[in-house]
Amino acid sequence: MKKYFEEKSLPVDVKKHYKGNKKLLSNVLDYLRDKYDFERIEDINFALFYSYIEIECATTIYVDDAGAAFQKVRCKIDKLPKTQSILSFIKELEKLERLELRRRKRLEKLMNLDFDSLELKEKKDVAYELSDSKDLTNKGVAARYFLKIYNETKDIHYFCNYASTLYKSGNKERAMEEYDEIIQLFKTEKYPDKGWVMGCIYADRMDYYKNDKKKFREIWDTAKADPYVREVPFAFPGYLGYVIEFTEISFNYGYFDICDELLDEIKNEKLPVPQNIKEHYGL
Repeated sequence: MKKYFEEKSLPVDVKKHYKGNKKLLSNVLDYLRDKYDFERIEDINFALFYSYIEIECATTIYVDDAGAAFQKVRCKIDKLPKTQSILSFIKELEKLERLELRRRKRLEKLMNLDFDSLELKEKKDVAYELSDSKDLTNKGVAARYFLKIYNETKDIHYFCNYASTLYKSGNKERAMEEYDEIIQLFKTEKYPDKGWVMGCIYADRMDYYKNDKKKFREIWDTAKADPYVREVPFAFPGYLGYVIEFTEISFNYGYFDICDELLDEIKNEKLPVPQNIKEHYGL
């Protein structure tokens, strides 16, 4: 979305926080929600900024959040004076709302089509589109489709997508079994993104065994010594994805020594720190 606000005119604390988190807008949104009541904001520039952050996060992190974000922003913006910037913002918002409506109708259609009759490229598009949804039923169907694509192509990439989507759909125990299968496949199969996949596997395993302290630490020790993971460049956004995930999981479940270790790496590489961790450590 275009920026209809002036950064220099934002509140000092918001401007500082935004400047330090442009690569991780979810941090900015967490800060805004914690410090400011959106409904009470009267400054047009600030309201446009807040609206921009809401929409950017909804449309880039989980598309299923977009509808609720649009409605929240619409209710606020409609109450503000109709300046040129507000009118331009509303015009773009209306386009996004129409796209969101079409997307939802398409998701409904994808859930009811004859998947097996599609061409391979169409099958891939459908599986990815459903997997982007937050809805667990959609993710479950996407996992099944990825497995079908793997069986058709024997491309290990789609088996990795299948296992990861299976975990996100809530079928975690089965996903753990499939992750074991991936690790065995990696011993004999060539695949260019083994480090990225292993990072995701370790993150999900840490989440799965969060209440088993011994197992959790065993997984972490294995993860940080994994040769595939160590080969992945420490740069945004590749390695950042699961380094941040390792950190958040460790923090959320009380493994603060592991979080400390990861946080040192994050700061050394000047990567964005999640908002809740920033506040806890006073960063």
